[in-house]
Amino acid sequence: MTVANAPVGVMNLYATPAVLKDRLGLKTNGDDATLWHLLHVASRIVDGYCGRRFYVSNESKRFDVVDRDGVMLDDLIEVGQVVEDWDGDGVFERTRHRSDYELYPLGAHPKSAHGYPFSVMRLRHRSKAKCFPQGRATVQITGRWGYRCHFVSPGRYISNSGAAVTQYSKSIRVDKDTDLAAGQTILIDNEQMFVTQVGSGLLNVMRGINGTSAAQHLDASEVKVLQFPAEVVEATLLTAVRRWHLRDGEIDVSDDGNTTTTLVCDPTADVKRMLARYRRMAV
Repeated sequence: MTVANAPVGVMNLYATPAVLKDRLGLKTNGDDATLWHLLHVASRIVDGYCGRRFYVSNESKRFDVVDRDGVMLDDLIEVGQVVEDWDGDGVFERTRHRSDYELYPLGAHPKSAHGYPFSVMRLRHRSKAKCFPQGRATVQITGRWGYRCHFVSPGRYISNSGAAVTQYSKSIRVDKDTDLAAGQTILIDNEQMFVTQVGSGLLNVMRGINGTSAAQHLDASEVKVLQFPAEVVEATLLTAVRRWHLRDGEIDVSDDGNTTTTLVCDPTADVKRMLARYRRMAV
C-alpha cells in the first residue's frame, strides 16, 4: 500500500502508516499526513506510559552515584566508554576499564529478539581503588540506549550500480523494496535512517538519526530493520486508531460501556494491560 512522504519532524514510529491505513480501511492518500502524526503521537504516548523508549539512540549520559559499588542506569543496550569525575570539577579525567564492572541483569541480552536492557553497573572487585566516585553526575557513559536493539534482515541490499551511496544522499536504491516500508527505522552499517517513503525500489530516508552519523555505504551493503516488541506495535496502533475516531467526533466509551471524559492522551485499559510488562515505575 502506497503512503505519502512523511511530514517533517515525524520519526521513531513503532508502527507503519500502511498498517494503520489498512486497519482504518482507507484507500486513498488524502489522510496520510494525519496518519503519520497520529502514529508519532501514539508512539510517544507508549513511551510516556511505559517510562522508557523503544527506539535506539547513541549518546552520552551522566549519572549520580549514591552507592560507590554500583550505578543505577537508564535502559542500556551497550557500553562504548565509561568516564568518571573524581574531583567534582565537571571534567571526566578517569576512564574505567571494561574488566572493572559487570552489567545487570546478567541474562538481559538486549541485542536479542526477546532481550531486555541492562539497568545496573556494578563493580567486579570491591576495593576503594576500584569504587565509583560518589556525587552528582560523576559518571558518564557513552553507548547505545533503549529497551532493546534487535535489527532483523529482510534480505535487502543497496543496489546502486556498483557505486557507493554518499553521506549526503536522501534516496537509496535497493534490489527489492518488499518488506521495507515507510515509517521503519533501518540500519546500514552503523547508521540509523528513518524511511519516509518507499516506491519502485527507492527508499527516501532521513539520514543519521538517533545519534548516529551519516556515512558512505558501499554498493550491496545490507539493509536491516529495527524490530519492536509486538505488544508495543499493537498498543501504538490501537492508540492511533482510537485517536482517529475521536478526531471524527465519535464518543469515547469506557470498559463498562459508559461514556467517559478520559483525555485522549491516556491509554485505554486494554493498552495498559498490553504494556504492563514493559512499564518501568518511577523511583
